[in-house]
Amino acid sequence: MPINYHFNRMCYSFMRLLLIVLLYLAAMPVFADSSLPAPVDRALKAFDVALEQRREKIDSVNLRIDSLRHELSSLGIHYDEEIVILERLVTSFRHIQVDSFWHYSERAIALARENNDSLRAVRIYLNQIDVMPLRGYVHEAIMRIDSVGDMHLDDDLKRTFFRNARSAFLCITSLYSPRALDEKYFNKYLAYNDSLLAVTPQDEPEYRLFLGCHYLGAGQLSLAMTTLSDYLETIDMDNMYFGDTASNLSVAQFMRGRWEMWLYFMTLNAHFEAHNAIIDGEAMRQIGARLYERGDVKRAYSYMLRSQEDIAASGAYIRSVHVAGAFPVVDSAYRIQREKYTRILWAISACLILICFLVFVIMRNKVRELRRLSELKAKLVKANVVRETYIAEFLSLCSVYMDKLEEFNRTVSRKIMAGQIEDLYNMVKSGRFIEEQSKLFYDVFDNAFINIYPDFISDVNCLLIEDKKFVLSDPKKLTHELRILAFMRLGLEDSAQMARFLGLSLNTVYTYRNKLKSRAKNRETFEQDILNIGGIE
Repeated sequence: MPINYHFNRMCYSFMRLLLIVLLYLAAMPVFADSSLPAPVDRALKAFDVALEQRREKIDSVNLRIDSLRHELSSLGIHYDEEIVILERLVTSFRHIQVDSFWHYSERAIALARENNDSLRAVRIYLNQIDVMPLRGYVHEAIMRIDSVGDMHLDDDLKRTFFRNARSAFLCITSLYSPRALDEKYFNKYLAYNDSLLAVTPQDEPEYRLFLGCHYLGAGQLSLAMTTLSDYLETIDMDNMYFGDTASNLSVAQFMRGRWEMWLYFMTLNAHFEAHNAIIDGEAMRQIGARLYERGDVKRAYSYMLRSQEDIAASGAYIRSVHVAGAFPVVDSAYRIQREKYTRILWAISACLILICFLVFVIMRNKVRELRRLSELKAKLVKANVVRETYIAEFLSLCSVYMDKLEEFNRTVSRKIMAGQIEDLYNMVKSGRFIEEQSKLFYDVFDNAFINIYPDFISDVNCLLIEDKKFVLSDPKKLTHELRILAFMRLGLEDSAQMARFLGLSLNTVYTYRNKLKSRAKNRETFEQDILNIGGIE
């Protein structure tokens, strides 16, 4: 009992220690940076959800493209229908696949020119400016923008041109601004923004966007942020200018050196791109680089990896300029984090296995203890029954002795009164009375003792040499030697008392005890072994 108790106590203490270690490991910031401001954290979580849902939106665009291609391949199609389908394909491919956009826009321009639809051809030609930098045609895009100045454009085409030139220079600025804002191209972006502002009516909602960008170029950052923020609150992510507004707000925060707010607005821009199935954007790559600097390696790796996948899918290979430089560093850090995380998982697994093993050991010990207690309970119940039987037997024996003593007393009195002294003397001298009572005592004692210790004879034989064991014709009857051992088991060590109980001489009892010890396998511990027979282990 004490060994099991201390062992269980030790196991419980060790399990508590392991649980503390597990809680410590679980609380370790393996991947995530928990110091993000609440607005940024919420924006990143919303963006993650939008990324998960983006696949469905992309699939929807691809289904629309397949449907338009099927219509385009139909026989007997007229120009008016064909050019509309081509323009829809150009629009659908705009942010999904740059090369396909270019292919169908070139086809649309050629078809429009064949049918003398110069206005439509020029509009499509101007819309190509926005995409040219993504194909790597940066110089060509700038040359085309410069050449448009010689063209005569109406107000609608001017707005189309200014909008695409503005967008193209913003894209070029992002390509040449890995660390700091490239002022050369950013100023060109602002110049075309001001041109667009000049031809946009003030009652149009996007006027505030262009006005905010004007303040941004003029260095009036407070006015720029106020104007752009007010406009952002009036639109949602379905509005085509939402990402533009968030992007310019992030530039304003960048100029102020407010990196957390820059990350917040850039995340809104990335959310806009995911929401509208735009895969040729730059926002996700930029927030991935920033999160890596903050230590959020897992998110940074995920965003960088998705950026590479988007570049491969969209064909906007110019975007890979920054991803190719940053991704190996992020990938290496992520692999280190993964290895660390794997080691922690192995440590946790080992701790859990050890805990399970300790629980198994403890439960096994508990089951053994319960089984042992159950056996002890059964033995105690049996012992109580035997004790009651034993007490009843000896009460009966006492009653018989009292009756015999009373009868003997009457017989003696009658003999004395009748003067039969000689008969009385002969009766006492014969010893028949004592023999009868001794026999009765032995019968009651043997029966009670065998009931209390039913395996006593076999247990004694286990202590004796093989050829010195007891062989009884009646296992319910004990010999004088076994009765001596029975008295020893009951704690009676006085040989004189044994002699009186058994009606033997003291020397005979000594002789029996010595002979019994000489028959034992281990003479030194024989008497203690007898005392241990039938004990509770």
